[in-house]
Amino acid sequence: MSRQIINDTYALQIPDSFEMISPEELQEMSRNGGDPFQWGVRDKEKHIMILAMWKKYPAILSWMADLKAIAKRNQELAAKGYAGHGYRFLDYLSWQAGEEQAEGYRFTYNAGTISQTVSSMLVKNGKIIYAFTCVGREENTEGDLAAFRGIMESLENV
Repeated sequence: MSRQIINDTYALQIPDSFEMISPEELQEMSRNGGDPFQWGVRDKEKHIMILAMWKKYPAILSWMADLKAIAKRNQELAAKGYAGHGYRFLDYLSWQAGEEQAEGYRFTYNAGTISQTVSSMLVKNGKIIYAFTCVGREENTEGDLAAFRGIMESLENV
């Protein structure tokens, strides 16, 4: 396992089979000009990526932010963004991520001939909301979700 630091705020324990994704590749993964991923790792053998992005909000907005409501809104945006790619909503998720509460959702979509499953979890730290995302092949959905959950459970403040 390697300990990865995210934005000088959180640490995650990542299995050794994962490698870092370059900043250039993360920028390329930005969908339709949306917020780019700022950190990521992948396991090429298992076809799984764990990605993160974060955004600082004004104090009043971050204080009032309800992660379940934000997850629901993000899921609605994903449904619109992937509408032409066989989007299917799976479920909402609510986990403990280290000492933080994480809220999120899962869906599948088609990337060409490959069906992908995306699990996205939100965590709030002060004025910053973090989105941690797992992307993998649909046939590995449950195994990928278990791996992602294990990584998220290792979340700790640094």
